[in-house]
Amino acid sequence: MAETDGHSRATEATPVAGGSMRRSGRNAIWLMLERVTHIGVAFLVTVVVARELGPADYGRLALGLAFFALLMPISNITAQCLMRDTTAEPRSANMLMSSAEVAAGLVTSLIVAAITVGVALTVGVTSTEGIVVLVIVGSALLRPLQVVDAWFIMAQSSKRVVIIRVSVLLVTGAVRIALPLAGYGVVAVAWTYIVESALASIGSWIAYRRYNKDYRWEISRARVGSVVKEFVPLLLVSSSALIYQRLDQAMLAWLSDFRETGVYAAAASLSDAPKFPLIALAVSFTPRLLALRKADPERYRVALSDFARFVNLFGYAVTLGLILVMAPLAPLLLGSAYDGATIVIIILALSTPLAAVGAVLLLLTNWDKLYREAIVRNLVGAAISVGFNFLLIPRYGAVGAAISTFAALLWVFVIGVAVDRRTRYIFRITLPTLEPISSTRILLARRRERREERKLMQEMSEFYGSS
Repeated sequence: MAETDGHSRATEATPVAGGSMRRSGRNAIWLMLERVTHIGVAFLVTVVVARELGPADYGRLALGLAFFALLMPISNITAQCLMRDTTAEPRSANMLMSSAEVAAGLVTSLIVAAITVGVALTVGVTSTEGIVVLVIVGSALLRPLQVVDAWFIMAQSSKRVVIIRVSVLLVTGAVRIALPLAGYGVVAVAWTYIVESALASIGSWIAYRRYNKDYRWEISRARVGSVVKEFVPLLLVSSSALIYQRLDQAMLAWLSDFRETGVYAAAASLSDAPKFPLIALAVSFTPRLLALRKADPERYRVALSDFARFVNLFGYAVTLGLILVMAPLAPLLLGSAYDGATIVIIILALSTPLAAVGAVLLLLTNWDKLYREAIVRNLVGAAISVGFNFLLIPRYGAVGAAISTFAALLWVFVIGVAVDRRTRYIFRITLPTLEPISSTRILLARRRERREERKLMQEMSEFYGSS
């Protein structure tokens, strides 16, 4: 293993952040295709597995997935930091990639070890709950290999890894549905997550090595340390919605029972799936925003506002779809055992615009390194969540947990951002973009301007080409 404290040599294969809006759009389509596939598979898995296992066993599966959700954002966070730093230091691409993978692996391993100790001290590693949690959480140990997504995103060629991951998802999703239908229990279903994680992670790494032949393993201890230090605040910001939902699930199992946990988990799964494309949008447009931030601050501010408008409009569309379509269908899809899921879906749907605002908050927290503010804001959010859970869960069960989630997210993404002096500028950026009618008009006007610019450039090219 080679080690360096400075820059690695430049590589021809190092992608450059930015690219045309059209290329960014095509890449976003591929990333959204992956998320849409996730939505479809998650929908089918939730409906079939929840019905076949029943609320109690599905609650045990949900408990394992709750802990796994804390680990899922690690590779995405690392990729965000990697894109930011590779844009600033393109000659250090090899060192930055290798160090990011090591940092992600260290953080993942530490969290998995902590969860293992917690399981051993509470439910025990031999109980059904303990086995399910440890099996699902263990599937995260190979996910740091997916940090290579950053390279494909910056090269605007995510299609290559999306095809791999979608293929794995479809196969393992089919197996996950077939197992309970064939009479297998919750433990067998849990093992499918290890198979999926291993195949997707190893496949992404093989694709990276195939297309980036100039990659060399080079590590900087200082770089690994700096990335690890950034993890806590970025993990809190990027995973706020998941953290509070999973905290609510754990407290439901404690203050109520596994049935209520299963009802909440099934409703949360159905309401969260359509939010995944928001993540794809934020990740895909990061290279272009970073390039504008460095080269043209004025255009960057306009592009950031337009990005905020777009994700907010998407959030409103998802909210309406969840309330008008998913909530009424929930009793038919999940069965009478999941009574109360409709109300939970409606409450969680109302938090979708907050998650859209959070997409902008995550980018600016990372780029402007507003880590202390993120930690304080999320600690207060956790206190709000725990307080509401103690007040509401004993009386209202899963519905009380949903109210707690909404209250915590309202603080983290809106109120807490507005009251803090250093983050108030983010609130001022996002506040005007929350108005849907003017946002739609502005985005349509921008589209007409780009179309006219392309037409003018084409006419000038034809004129000078013929002279």
